[in-house]
Amino acid sequence: MKVTLAKTAGFCFGVDRAVSLTQKAADAGERTYTLGPIIHNRHVTDRFAALGVAEIDDPADVPQGATVVIRSHGVSRSVYEALASHGAKVIDATCPFVSRIHKLVSDAEARGRTAVIIGTKTHPEVCAIAGWCRDPQVFETAEDLENWLLADEQRRKMPLSVVFQTTSTQKLYNSCEKIAKKLCTNCEIFDTICEATEKRQSEAAEIAAACDAMIVIGDAKSSNTAKLAMICRENCGKVALVDSAADLDKSFFKDVSHLGITAGASTPAWIIKEVVNMSEEVKVETNESFEELLEQSIKTLNNGDKVTGI
Repeated sequence: MKVTLAKTAGFCFGVDRAVSLTQKAADAGERTYTLGPIIHNRHVTDRFAALGVAEIDDPADVPQGATVVIRSHGVSRSVYEALASHGAKVIDATCPFVSRIHKLVSDAEARGRTAVIIGTKTHPEVCAIAGWCRDPQVFETAEDLENWLLADEQRRKMPLSVVFQTTSTQKLYNSCEKIAKKLCTNCEIFDTICEATEKRQSEAAEIAAACDAMIVIGDAKSSNTAKLAMICRENCGKVALVDSAADLDKSFFKDVSHLGITAGASTPAWIIKEVVNMSEEVKVETNESFEELLEQSIKTLNNGDKVTGI
């Protein structure tokens, strides 16, 4: 069995930065809190909890003067104001690519334009982006956007500024762009999909198309991991989404000659290594024994045959 591990598997720049900043605060012995999970991976959050980093959901629960890490997904403008009122020491781990979107929607509103956000409505990144403008329109699919535009002719004439959740797929971006260009008369579209996300998704599709089976490693709550699994399923008939090697059964590897492995942007390296190691162990177990290989190599000789040996 051949095993191919995606080069883009694992932490992206934004996640690595957020984890490093949180680790630095924990090492300094400060009373450290994160607003929600620092990243969508329970193994990482459990590790930080063991180090004394507490997770809270409401800025009002932050003790006066405590250190608060803003996760890579970012937060709304009002959260920054609430933390300031509590005298919190803020460590801003918002991904720079997400911060750029905050500025785009804020500037759009200042120019009298309506911000249109394409992404999962309940995802913390999308909620944070929406918190940087007063009246955003949020759509999860291209169909939702199209239906909203078709429902009122005036909407098609509105000055719109469209942005995308950083973990959106290129397919979703292309569909929304096509609809907006077709129906709108005053619409600007920003490709805010993270470049690392694009590369990860593209590589996953390429590997999945060449393999008998794919393993996608990541937390079920991770948006980018879920989208990776979706893309792999579009290109491969046998796909497993696992949180760790413990979720894998060796029966999954049966009749697999080429296995592909990728991982979400919130998946730590040690978990990827465990899955790869397990796959390599199965690979050894499924190889034919030396005796079987020797038997296959024996050839019946006839008079006149030429042989080469060592």
